Amino acid sequence: MYFFIFADYFLVMYKKILVFIFLFSTGIIHSQINELGVFIGGSNYIGDIGNTNYIFPNQLAYGGIYKWNYHPRYSFRTTYTYSKISGDDAKSDSSYRENRDYSFSNSVHELAVGIEYHFFKYNLSRVGYRQTPYIIAELAVNNYGTNDGRTFGYSLPFGVGYKFPLGAAIGIGIETSFRYTFSDDIDGYPTPGMEDFSNGNDWYVFTGITIVYSFGREGCYSGNF
Repeated sequence: MYFFIFADYFLVMYKKILVFIFLFSTGIIHSQINELGVFIGGSNYIGDIGNTNYIFPNQLAYGGIYKWNYHPRYSFRTTYTYSKISGDDAKSDSSYRENRDYSFSNSVHELAVGIEYHFFKYNLSRVGYRQTPYIIAELAVNNYGTNDGRTFGYSLPFGVGYKFPLGAAIGIGIETSFRYTFSDDIDGYPTPGMEDFSNGNDWYVFTGITIVYSFGREGCYSGNF
């Protein structure tokens, strides 16, 4: 229950961050530093089946990432991630789920675009700007398996991270982000006629590291942000 209260609060903040950043960009001459790299980590599922821990990676997740550092305070980002998603009631801390003993396994392809807001000014090529915590707010489309084959859906990824240099043009980030989906069938449950036993739409989480290579010429920006 506490997770869903927290999630509702974060979704409200997610919308405010998007509005703030787009308004904030008006009149700013942007930087043109690009970052291209990979993501590798783990995934876990939060829903009607299995463990109820919020962050509990149990399947490999990997993909690619591109960032455009529009301003030292934020970047636009695009990510592709693939992972298997699974749940097992036998590993739950709920006696009801343990007795029910359901399990499932699925796979998800996800393409997400969004914004990364930096708490401190960030520029991998500039001393004093090379590390910061950040917040992620994205929109995503995903593809996953169902009883009728594979289908497309949508999700709202949001999360937090911290990034720092690994070399002159190499950066590393540690991040975790929650995906609120607009579907309740990633786990194949509830079956028709048992909708009252559902906890709502499914969630899944990616936790891991990004390693990026920075390239492109730095532009100018105005303001004291």
